[in-house]
Amino acid sequence: MIMAREAQSKMLGLLPPELTAVAVDLSVIAGSREYCFPLTAASAVLENLLRNGVTLLGGDLWDLKDGEYYALGESWYTNSVPGESAVIREARVRETAGEFFARYANATKNRVTFVVRFNSAA
Repeated sequence: MIMAREAQSKMLGLLPPELTAVAVDLSVIAGSREYCFPLTAASAVLENLLRNGVTLLGGDLWDLKDGEYYALGESWYTNSVPGESAVIREARVRETAGEFFARYANATKNRVTFVVRFNSAA
């Protein structure tokens, strides 16, 4: 049986109940080993993950149509910059992700996934 990746499960465990309640396991229904979240919850997910020391690398946009989830081929990402402070990196992540979320804010059936990397402290 396909299950969400270990990092995705760990990510979900860092979120409060109100966010885990809206997460959808795409491994079961779309074959992608990730969790997706409604765009309306995306900023809260992002902030919770940053607060918990998770490195956010990017994310993908999914559509919910006729009860099925489809990857739309739209994504956001942030490159690592050697020597960059965590504060600057988090600001870049917030800006890049925020612009992406805003671009699709009116698409009420869209969902987003998060590509994460755990730091040794997370």
